[in-house]
Amino acid sequence: MKTTVGTVGIALTLLASLPVLAHHSFSMFDRGTQQILEGTVERWAFNNPHTWLYLKVQNDDGSETLWGFEAAAPPQLIGRGITGNSLKPGDKLTIMYCPLVDKRPGGALGWVKVADGSFLIPSDGGCRTDESVVTQWKDWLAKGYRSNKEAQ
Repeated sequence: MKTTVGTVGIALTLLASLPVLAHHSFSMFDRGTQQILEGTVERWAFNNPHTWLYLKVQNDDGSETLWGFEAAAPPQLIGRGITGNSLKPGDKLTIMYCPLVDKRPGGALGWVKVADGSFLIPSDGGCRTDESVVTQWKDWLAKGYRSNKEAQ
């Protein structure tokens, strides 16, 4: 009887952990594509389990579209010097992101270039970003590239 109760307990624990594993999937992002976008901060939602950046992006016809980008959790960002006050409504930003595979306006946030020219890295892994990626993109931006596909 103890074996059955123990087995059921282990099975229930494993079953309960499945949503946690699914939560950390990056399958909704096209991680092989990195794109550049410019916009104005509408909102920087600095809350768990992930922070979100909402940008207003001007379309070619003059209208605006609200885009949403998932980033790392606040504890990770605070360790990188990024806080809830790092991005404010009205700030003009250039960002690198990995788009959603379903083509909706959003994706996984890679890096953020702020008005003074410095870079923040709020990525949580959905879009590969580290200092070498930022260095590479500085060169690509100077050449006018808008995606890693153009640079290849």
